[in-house]
Amino acid sequence: MTDDPGESVPAAAGEEYLAWRESVAQRLPLRSRTAGEEPRAEPFRSPGAFGAWCAAAARALLDVQFARPATRTLLPLAYILGLSFAIGVPIVLTVLLWQLSLPLGLVFLVVVAVPLGLTIAAVVRLALEFLVNAARLAGRVEHITELADDLFQVLSDVAEPVNQLSEDVRAVQFWRFRRRSDRK
Repeated sequence: MTDDPGESVPAAAGEEYLAWRESVAQRLPLRSRTAGEEPRAEPFRSPGAFGAWCAAAARALLDVQFARPATRTLLPLAYILGLSFAIGVPIVLTVLLWQLSLPLGLVFLVVVAVPLGLTIAAVVRLALEFLVNAARLAGRVEHITELADDLFQVLSDVAEPVNQLSEDVRAVQFWRFRRRSDRK
């Protein structure tokens, strides 16, 4: 790594982050994760991954102090529960209406139940995606805040020598010309 203050630190997946100084470059090395972002939960990749995810989900649910973010860990669980709700509500309503009246139950099943289930599933998906994007945005805002703090510190470090240089230049009188006498 060079001492160039505008050096970019290469990141995973082709991303680049501007390092204002060496300390920032050391703090943000090869950024394989977005600022504060937890790893993606993939519970259905293998049985071992499912067991590890179940343990992580249980730890996240039992973390009453909110010591670590659990958004990505609990996302598959929330989505499965939301899809179960999207399937269960139309089925329960159809059975209730079926018991009341067979034609009413059939009409509800064909006209209302399928669009209702799809709508609930879409709302669950959109709400969870909004939650994930909000968490990512919060991480990026935190990263930008850290960069701004570092930039402020660097500018403060530069301002002092520039002010001293300005005072030194003012102290030097050679550049001031004497006033010439007016000729008539």
